[in-house]
Order: sequence, then C-alpha cells, then structure tokens
Amino acid sequence: MNGISSSDVLAEFDQAKKTAPKLFRQYGGRIPSGVELTRRAIDEALGQPPYNTEYIKDNFSSLVSDLQLAAYGYYLQAEREVCGEALAAYVKGQSNGDTAADALQSLQSSFFVLDRFFLSLTQSRRQRAGASFEEVVQTLFRALGYPYTPQPELSGSRPDFVLPSLGHYDAFAADCMIFTCKRTLRERWRQVVTEGLTGQAFYLATIDDGISRPELAKMKDRSVIVVVPKLIKENFYGGQLNVISFENFFDHHLDPAVARWTANGVISG
Repeated sequence: MNGISSSDVLAEFDQAKKTAPKLFRQYGGRIPSGVELTRRAIDEALGQPPYNTEYIKDNFSSLVSDLQLAAYGYYLQAEREVCGEALAAYVKGQSNGDTAADALQSLQSSFFVLDRFFLSLTQSRRQRAGASFEEVVQTLFRALGYPYTPQPELSGSRPDFVLPSLGHYDAFAADCMIFTCKRTLRERWRQVVTEGLTGQAFYLATIDDGISRPELAKMKDRSVIVVVPKLIKENFYGGQLNVISFENFFDHHLDPAVARWTANGVISG
C-alpha cells in the first residue's frame, strides 16, 4: 500500500501517540473549565446568588436536566473553536503547498495524529460532561442550605456529601445520609458503597436512564437509592422502588431527616 512497510506504519503510529497528546494539551488548556462553564449556565438561568431556593426545590429535576445540557453545550462550543483551530494549524503545518491536493495529502499523512487527538478529545468530553452534571447538582444542593460535610473520607470512599455532618456520622452513622453524584452509573456505584461504609442509606444522583433491573436489585440489597430527574423516573423506572425523583428525595427523605436532626438537637433550627 503506497510502498509503506508495516514497520514504517508502526513507527508512525508510535510517534503519533506522542505528538497528539502534546497537541491536545497545547490547546485543551484554553477551553474553560467545567466548573466555569457550569457556573455560567447556572448564572444565566438563576441570576446571581442568593438564589430563589423555593423555585430551585420545586424545579430541581428540570434544572438538573436543563443546566447540565446548557453547560455541556457551552463546552462543545468552546471545543469546536479551540480544537478546530488546533487541527487547522497542525494540518497546515504539515502541508507542503497551498493546493487542495496538498491539503488532502496532509490530512492523509496526519491520520494517526488526528486519530489520537480525537481520542483524547472524546475522553476529555466524557470527563467534562460528568463534571458538569456533578457541579450542577452540588451547586443547587448547596443553594438550598441543607447541612452537610462535603467530600468526606469514609472507609476508603469519598462521596460528595454526608448529611448532616461528618461529626454526626462518626457519632451515629445510621442516623446519617450519604449522597453522591455520577452522571452515569454502570458498575461505578460500587466505588461509593464500600464494605466498611455504614449509614442509613446511600443516595446516588444520576441522569442514567439505562440501569438494568438486575443491577438495581443489587443496589437495593445494599440500601442504594437512585435519585433521578422526575421524567427519567416516570419514563424508565416507574416500578422501581429504589429509584426516586429529586423532588421525592427532598420531600420524603431529606426534609423528614432534617426535622429529626433538629428535634434531636443534632442541628440548630
């Protein structure tokens, strides 16, 4: 094929694996962080803090769905501009002329670098999407003023929150709630629910609409309750008792716990 030996192609591929990450790092750093883009989406939707907490609580499901999509859209816009510029500059730098044939030849010779570049881009995109979802949920959650300790170290696990506090968890773990966010679950819920972790229940917030019934059954056996936007609950998990909406979580799980903690003097009223 064009007189290129197998060993030459392998060497070209190995070199591309070194060149593409450098190219991605050079330009990827110009894309705003997921936190920045998420805050932009939140500020545009809700204005500047302090937020209307009653509105957030009543519309938590739609806000989670809409805001994480808006933040992801901002990321894709920045990605297209920055990475498009990177690819154009790279291909132009590899070209030996200005004709269309030269450009096509440059694209062909750059195939492996572009392939590795897009692989890095895809991996970054997945990470950004997950970070955007988590930032939206956490920002809205914080805005509602519930008591919690963020990112606690619990028996080798690090969930997003323990409620009402790490101190109360150490004193009476069964009276606490553990809450964390993962845009998609698959098997990753096991990262949060370790063998040594104790608590009243584990709440996993997600927008994953493809969790299988056998997997949900395993999660139920480990006291895992999946928290999703209302429409995902209605359309995909209608009969699953350990899948609830965000609104159900606040009204029937967290608010009663807050009332109990207040009555017992665990938190101030």
